[in-house]
Amino acid sequence: MKKLSILCAVLLLSTVAFAAQQSSEWFDMDNCAMCKHLSNRPEMLENMHWEHHNISNGIVSVTSVKPEYMDEFRRASEGMESVGKRLQKGEKLPLCPMCTAYGDLMAKGAKLEYVRTRHGQISIMTSDKPKLVAEIKAWGKRTNEEMKKMHEAEHGKGEIKKVKIK
Repeated sequence: MKKLSILCAVLLLSTVAFAAQQSSEWFDMDNCAMCKHLSNRPEMLENMHWEHHNISNGIVSVTSVKPEYMDEFRRASEGMESVGKRLQKGEKLPLCPMCTAYGDLMAKGAKLEYVRTRHGQISIMTSDKPKLVAEIKAWGKRTNEEMKKMHEAEHGKGEIKKVKIK
């Protein structure tokens, strides 16, 4: 059960910084069973900031949410957790390439920890296998790059807007 919650949390973190109605080769906010829980909450997405950072044995992801959108963030997390339970039972559901790649990392043995914070959450994906660490970092890099492309498509070039938390 804990792994399922962790899976859902990271999948959520992997999509929160994007424009809600867009698709790309990596993300599919409209057709992915996980991402759909975010695409119907565009105001929440616009009031969050998400980022990946490499660490020696994987990545750390940080999500910050404006306080007035924390309830929406938690509801989206619960919806994604429900999808995760269905997937865990063997139900076949459509997933975008990003979510599929994430699931593959978990299936290969990536370890995941997360902590809910007052302003969002922090998750850490790691492995003690060098090849898997490289795959985790490649996933994080691709996700960051695709997120930047989507931001630029919607807002033009420049730094991704950071959410100021009070």
